Amino acid sequence: MQRRKWDSKTKVQVVMQGIKRRTVAEICSEYQISQNQYYQRRDQFLSNAGKAFETAKQSRTEERL
Repeated sequence: MQRRKWDSKTKVQVVMQGIKRRTVAEICSEYQISQNQYYQRRDQFLSNAGKAFETAKQSRTEERL
């Protein structure tokens, strides 16, 4: 089986469907991914969500350096 390459927009769409209360089983069936893969992508998405609201300012640590 050949590996598929997913762009970031598609990964976000998949995760957002789960956040919007669609069942994980349905999502995984539609996109032909495992539930483990879905949860990994969801966790990665949520751990980086704070970056969406960061400004261009440097952090205090970076400023001191």
